[in-house]
Amino acid sequence: MAIPRSLTCPSHPAPLRNRLWAWVPVLVLFLWWQPSDSQAADALVLGRDVPIRQTPQSSGKVIQTARAGEAYEMPARRPGRSQPLYILDQNGDVWVKIRVSDEESGFVPTDLVSVAREEYRSPRGNSLLIVNLRPTGDGGVSRDLWVIPEGWRGTRRLATIEGRPVWSSHGEWFICQVDSGRPIKDQSVDRNVERIEKFLADGRAHIILAAGSYPILNEARGEVYFYRDVDDHGAAVPPGLFAVSVEGGGLRPLYLLPERYKFWKEDGDFFVQVPPPIFHAAQNRILFYAFEPMGSRVRFSVSPEGQFLELRRD
Repeated sequence: MAIPRSLTCPSHPAPLRNRLWAWVPVLVLFLWWQPSDSQAADALVLGRDVPIRQTPQSSGKVIQTARAGEAYEMPARRPGRSQPLYILDQNGDVWVKIRVSDEESGFVPTDLVSVAREEYRSPRGNSLLIVNLRPTGDGGVSRDLWVIPEGWRGTRRLATIEGRPVWSSHGEWFICQVDSGRPIKDQSVDRNVERIEKFLADGRAHIILAAGSYPILNEARGEVYFYRDVDDHGAAVPPGLFAVSVEGGGLRPLYLLPERYKFWKEDGDFFVQVPPPIFHAAQNRILFYAFEPMGSRVRFSVSPEGQFLELRRD
């Protein structure tokens, strides 16, 4: 993950109150970044009873109501061209144009439909998690997590996340890294407090496990491992690999970084974070990464009990 020094993280749109937007439709051409498991198709409706409006503004005339699970063609899409038409309104909200019929088109806000997305199905097969890769008014991308029950009844947006949600093997719950929306105390970095949260499969209940990033799951021990360098209030703490129970509680440092290492470094105009940790169950070890003072990357290897095993330059 990279965070601009002077800009807001793309997942968190910058405030618009100081911008002088005129309501002249702005064409936003967005080059999609698509991971290998992302799905790009026509506009898939995520919200329930989404009004399709004649003009790209909340006061526009409703010409039809879209239901969750329906897909609509985007008239701007042509063979060999994959960029849909986006329009930015005076409030900084982004709309996408969709085709209602052969003769008529309308507009829907991009927070209720998905043009590009990642999908993570429950091991039980009855629930689907969709990460909507939603373009924002400042040119970034928000990763909006939605839970889709079987039959598309009761879809709901859960949170803005980073990374991928991780299902338990039985599909009763999942964990993910949620953006709290609260900035950290260090004002030199435009970064929010990230939290590790556990959701039930239907998304109706959740608990906060700890502040941290890049969670990985060890179901055999009932633990989650993750990076942590700030607390719940955004204050700095000794950085390291931490563990917490999947039931909540039992937060403990698994391995604290030696003083010369850190999880973030400056890279031009950006702050860059190390890659996620990796749990090798067969070898009973966790690999995680850190930066040296000059910016080179190293790889630590520790056991789930916190025993140091190895340090290598990556």
